[in-house]
Amino acid sequence: MALSEVFSWRTNSDKLILSWSNLFYVIFAICAVNSLRILYTILYNVYLHPLRRVPGPQLWIAFPILQHISSLRGNREFKIREFHEKYGDIVRWAPDHVTFSNAQAWKDIYGHGHTEVPKYFPPGVRDGGTPNIVHSNAADHFRFRRAMLPAFSNAALNQQETLIMVYVDLLKERLHEVASSGQPTDIVEWYTFTTFDLIGDLAYGESFNGLRERKQNEWVGNIQKMMKLYPILVISSLSPLIMKLLLLAAGPQIKKSKAQHEQMSKALAMKRIQNKDQEHRGDFMDLMMRSRGEKHGLTDLELASNSDTLIVAGSETTATLLCGVTYYLLSNPESFATCRDEVRSAFSSADEITFKTATAKLPYMMACLDEALRLFPPIPLTLSREIPAGQTAVIMGQVFPEKTQVGVHHLATYHSSRNFHLAKEFHPERWLPEAKSDPKSPFFNDNREAHKPFSFGPRDCIGRNLAYHEMRLILAHLLWTFDLTLCESAKDWAEEQNIFALWEKPPLMVDIRARQAEGDT
Repeated sequence: MALSEVFSWRTNSDKLILSWSNLFYVIFAICAVNSLRILYTILYNVYLHPLRRVPGPQLWIAFPILQHISSLRGNREFKIREFHEKYGDIVRWAPDHVTFSNAQAWKDIYGHGHTEVPKYFPPGVRDGGTPNIVHSNAADHFRFRRAMLPAFSNAALNQQETLIMVYVDLLKERLHEVASSGQPTDIVEWYTFTTFDLIGDLAYGESFNGLRERKQNEWVGNIQKMMKLYPILVISSLSPLIMKLLLLAAGPQIKKSKAQHEQMSKALAMKRIQNKDQEHRGDFMDLMMRSRGEKHGLTDLELASNSDTLIVAGSETTATLLCGVTYYLLSNPESFATCRDEVRSAFSSADEITFKTATAKLPYMMACLDEALRLFPPIPLTLSREIPAGQTAVIMGQVFPEKTQVGVHHLATYHSSRNFHLAKEFHPERWLPEAKSDPKSPFFNDNREAHKPFSFGPRDCIGRNLAYHEMRLILAHLLWTFDLTLCESAKDWAEEQNIFALWEKPPLMVDIRARQAEGDT
């Protein structure tokens, strides 16, 4: 059969139904309609959209796919920081996305009461699973938070200190072994082992044994893989075609990682729930289970889902901050010497370093942690909210329409010269009381209210106090016990990273030596 016959059909009256020329016109018409639709969308987003007067990068607004490509490459948050440097405190960088880098926006968007803008959930993470304190509506969030608060009370923290010290001591034991070898080590690994082991014990009643076995637990590695796949999960929700293409490339890995993670986290939680020997242990699960069976208590599946959330939120972020403060201290010898000397002069032995004393006696070290939280925030992106349909929101004096996704961009806010003097440099002294009270201080006018690394409002981080205690305890013990030096290969560590929801954290190589005794003072 001739090919032309396929595209040239005729009726009995010899009337042409479809010919080559007609097919061309059909294809042309389809392409023209789609091209016009795309052109209209571009023109609408740039010139007719309700947000058209908000400054921002026109190319990203016209072609939203660019921000997703940037996200896949791991540099989107750095680009948004650049946009804020160029356009100011309010930036529209996608058709319906506006971010802020100003202290007032924290109150307007995340504030307590009816002024809070509802949380936005990216379509790619709406998997229909059991809700948790991060992915939940306002009613469930209130219920979850009420059930979890006892686990983060001062009484609970005091009870948990002994358990935390077990892992601090084990970390020091392992680092003594490293020091004896004379070889440089990747401190990222050791901090990650420590924080995951600790949070695993607090959440599930058992450690992941990274420190004991000197290697990463398979489940912990799977969590880190899942974080890198987060941009793919979000992008795959944009259209069925994009989803199919991405699933062809990464689908098996996504499905396998997700299934393994959910299976193991549920198994660990159920094992802990059913373990009667660990009742009244004072860990997270013990305290959350005390409202089990009550009207507003958590179901077993909710206990499992929230424990899983605590694992990620309470480990990866703490390890990130410890890596950040270690890098910035070792990159700034004067600050490092001041911090180290403060620790060593405050205590006559490492046994004296506790939650209470590390808080009361080490103001400069606390300032170093706050400065690292500013320069290297564990959550560097935007915790997005979405203005509900049929409503508007007033943010920084401007009215924003329905369905606009809004939020404070952490990295852009903390690195802004409009908020902080010498914003790209490490200056812990900006957080000391004298800098806040002395008009002669170069940091007197710093906008410290813009710095909310644990977020703000009713959805702020429930584990803030635990995180601070944990970081202070680990850092103080390391500075008291060891002499540390940054390896040449790590001198640009903070600048050579990607962000896939969280920092990628390549190896941070340091030389560690046991402290040279000077009368042990």
